[in-house]
Amino acid sequence: MNEMAMNLAKALIKEDPEVEFRIQHGIETNRKGFGEIKLVDKKGNAVKNASIELKQTGHEYHFGCNAFMIDQFPEKEKNKEYEKTFADLFNLAVVPFYWSDLEPEDGKPRFTKNSPPIYRRPPPDRVLEFCSKYNITPKGHPLLWHCFRPSWLTMKDDELRPRIRRHFQEISERYADKIKIWDVCNEAQTINPLDPRNYMPDNHVELAFELAAEYFPDSVRTYNDDNMWFRYSKTNTPVYLLVKSLLDRGYKVNALGLQYHMFDWLLQFSCQFMEPLRQLTILDLYGKLGIPVNFSEVSIISRRDLGDGDRFQELVTEKLYKVWFSHAATNGIIWWNMVDGTAAYAPLGSEEGENRLRAGLVNYDLTPKPAYKAIQKLIKKDWISNVKVKYEDGAVNKFHGFYGDYDLTVKTDKGTFKKKIKLAKNAKNVFQITLD
Repeated sequence: MNEMAMNLAKALIKEDPEVEFRIQHGIETNRKGFGEIKLVDKKGNAVKNASIELKQTGHEYHFGCNAFMIDQFPEKEKNKEYEKTFADLFNLAVVPFYWSDLEPEDGKPRFTKNSPPIYRRPPPDRVLEFCSKYNITPKGHPLLWHCFRPSWLTMKDDELRPRIRRHFQEISERYADKIKIWDVCNEAQTINPLDPRNYMPDNHVELAFELAAEYFPDSVRTYNDDNMWFRYSKTNTPVYLLVKSLLDRGYKVNALGLQYHMFDWLLQFSCQFMEPLRQLTILDLYGKLGIPVNFSEVSIISRRDLGDGDRFQELVTEKLYKVWFSHAATNGIIWWNMVDGTAAYAPLGSEEGENRLRAGLVNYDLTPKPAYKAIQKLIKKDWISNVKVKYEDGAVNKFHGFYGDYDLTVKTDKGTFKKKIKLAKNAKNVFQITLD
C-alpha cells in the first residue's frame, strides 16, 4: 500500500488493546450462547448415555449483499457462477424495489421473471427464486425513497398519498408473506425539497411507516440512512434523533440500517468513520434505541491509486467486520455490489464512474479478491462452532457456540441419530430431542 492508503487506514489498523478486548469480549458475549440438550427415546424414557457431535451449518447473524446482478451478465455461465459465488458467502440477499425501475409505466409493475429487462434490477420474482434455491433470506429495498421517483408520479398531495398507499398495497399482496425484512424509507435526510425529482408529501417518512405497519405487520421494518451517522456529539446524531423521534411518537420502526460507502468525498472523514473506538461508541448510542442495527450498504474501496488496493480493502474489511460483529446492537452486515465493474451509474465491466472505486469482493471475472477470502474465513471458519458433548442423564448437558443452525449426530447403544436444532440469541435454547 502507498502513503495515501496507509493514512486512510491508520486509525483502523493501529494496535489498541482496548479495541481488541472489546472485539473479543463482544464476540464471546453477544454472538455466542449456551444450549441445553435433553434426550429421550421414542417412548419418552430418558436416555442414560450418549455422545453428541454438533456442527454449525448456518448463522443467525445476517451476512448479506445486494443481488442486483442476478441474470445481468451477457454470458449464461457467468450468471450461474455469480449465483454460486454469492451463495458460497452470503445468507441474505437484497431484492430491488426501486419504484421508477419496478414500475416504469403506471400500473405495469415488473414483478414477474419475464418482465422487460432493466440493468441491475432483476424482477423480484426471479431474485426470490434464487433465494429459495440457496436458502437465502430476502430483504426488500426500498418501499419508499424520494430518489427513483417514477416520472409519471403525480406531484399533487391529494393524489400522491393514495398512490403511495396503492404502491405499498400492491407489493404487500404479492410479497408480504415471502419477504419479512424491508427498508421502509431510505435516506430521508438527503431530500432536496427544491428539486421536483425528489418531491414527496410532507412527513413522508411517517407516512411510509404508517403504511408499512398496516401492510407488512409481521415484518422487520427498517429505516435506512447514509447521512453522516458517524458525526456525533456524545448523546445524539441526526440519524439517532430522527429514529428516536419516530419511536417516541409511536411509529413502528423496528430496525435501523447504517450505510458505509467509501465514496471519494467521504474520505476526508476517514479518521472518524475508520476509528474503531469511535465506531463502538457510536454503536453504544444507537443501541439505546432498543432496535437492532445493521450495516446496510457496505462498499470498501480497492482503488488502483492506493498502491496495493486489494490489500487495503482486505485489511479494512476484516477489521470492520470484527468490530461490527462484536457489538451487541448489530444483527447484520450487507455488502453492496459483490462484483467489480457492476456498480451504479457506470457501464458494465468498466472502471468508469463508481466502478473506479473497485469496491467489489470479486473481480469482474468472478475470481475472489483477498477481502472475499477474509470474510469467508471469518464466517466459515473463525465464527463457526463444532462441539462435542458427552451426554449423561441427570448431568448438565450444555454446549456453547455461535448462534445459528446446527446438525446433531447422537450416538447411543441403540444406534446413531441425526437431528437439527437452532441456537438463537433470544430464546431459552433448551432442546428436548426424541431419538426415533
